[in-house]
Amino acid sequence: MKILVTGTTGGIGRAVKRAALAAGHEVVEVNRGGWEAVDSPLTSGKDFTSPLRGLDAVVFSTGTCPVKPFALTSDTLFEETFRVNCGLFVKLMRHIVAERLYSPTGMKVVAISSVSATEGWAGGAAYCASKGALSAVCRALDAELQPKKISVVALEPRYVRTKMFDACAGRMGVDPALAQSPDALAAEILTCLKS
Repeated sequence: MKILVTGTTGGIGRAVKRAALAAGHEVVEVNRGGWEAVDSPLTSGKDFTSPLRGLDAVVFSTGTCPVKPFALTSDTLFEETFRVNCGLFVKLMRHIVAERLYSPTGMKVVAISSVSATEGWAGGAAYCASKGALSAVCRALDAELQPKKISVVALEPRYVRTKMFDACAGRMGVDPALAQSPDALAAEILTCLKS
């Protein structure tokens, strides 16, 4: 399988990349600096498209988790959180679909959302809202892209032991021991891509 994985500099993306390579899959790494400025291959001046042709799967694990009391959040904080957690997924998927970079036999897409899409916590308004939006976008894309044999799902893990989680756990009031390892989530993701 040819799998595009975003966020490989973070805990979940790195674990997915490692697991996919160990299982014999081809991995194309796409991190923020490499694609977030791309509007189209015609205007970018870079051949962003060639390595992506024939994708069998996409794992979107790019994210940010600001923690701030709601009264102290700014429009900028909300906008940036939405841009990273949901907007970059929309932009990447639009590019993949518009340029027909998916395999003729179809493609599976897994976006890493969060239980925070449906469960709120103090200080997490921007994060929770952005993950709710990501999950909703995935449901809409799944319905729209089925005729192209593209399935899109948002995984909403409870807690995953990453640096980002460790930075937020205390403020969320969560015992870090409750978090699953990125490797366990990566195995779940690969299972999801095979089904």
